[in-house]
Amino acid sequence: MEDLLKEYVEYLKYVRRVSDHTVTAYGTDVAQFLRTLRERKMNPASFSVKDAEDYIRDLSKNFGKPLSVSTLARKISSLRNFFDYLVLRNYVPSNPWVKVKTPRLRKRSPDFLTKEEVERMLRVSEQKERDHLILSLLYYCGLRVSELCNLRVSDVSFSPAFVRIEMGKGRKDRIVPLNNSLASKLRLYVEKHEKEAEEYLFGTATRLHPSTVFRIVRKYASLCNIRKRVHPHTLRHSFATHLLQKRVNVRVVQELLGHANLSTTSTYLHLLDEEKFAAVNALVEEV
Repeated sequence: MEDLLKEYVEYLKYVRRVSDHTVTAYGTDVAQFLRTLRERKMNPASFSVKDAEDYIRDLSKNFGKPLSVSTLARKISSLRNFFDYLVLRNYVPSNPWVKVKTPRLRKRSPDFLTKEEVERMLRVSEQKERDHLILSLLYYCGLRVSELCNLRVSDVSFSPAFVRIEMGKGRKDRIVPLNNSLASKLRLYVEKHEKEAEEYLFGTATRLHPSTVFRIVRKYASLCNIRKRVHPHTLRHSFATHLLQKRVNVRVVQELLGHANLSTTSTYLHLLDEEKFAAVNALVEEV
């Protein structure tokens, strides 16, 4: 069972090339599942739809309280993906999890910062070169944490100015333009630290750890007295929201974010609807 888990994690990392966060979440869920199979002397090859439904029901009992809808949905998704892999490798004849109903998640509008809040964070971070560049790339390029950490010097072009993001899974690499100011700062940073093309932009032999990026973002949000829950993805959400507020075409925003489906990008349009309602109500409040 341990070899199977190790094999699956390597498949996620090197074949599907999913984010570190997804590798950790799926790996944890699958490890928990395999432990249960071992305890019950069960085999994945004979695991049925009823077994899957019983497993989900028992999870809540063992946890001591009902699992949240989002946790339940993630665990079902983790195990559905795991069994897809087992079918692919001919370890099992079919995937019982495809017949297990996933609970519906209530869609939340993404959290985002105002333009003034972002500018404040960038201004305060200017004293720390690396921190400032990290915040700038997260916001001005809408990068995911994993994309930022995986950036190598060779992924940055200065003429024309852009960063290249490897999308993996046979998808075309994403090109995100750099504004002139950020391109100049990155060029100075690379030259000052004499970085080689194959080095990580924010590291050398080892890449920057995602937890470091989280700490940097939270540090500057705190220094700027921003009371919202701010994390790296908040800057990505802010990037998308501010572009749409400027009436940038939603398909352009989709390409910049690297969303495979337009419906994912359309989540941000709800924020603009909220703004419209707020604007109309503001007129009433003035009367």
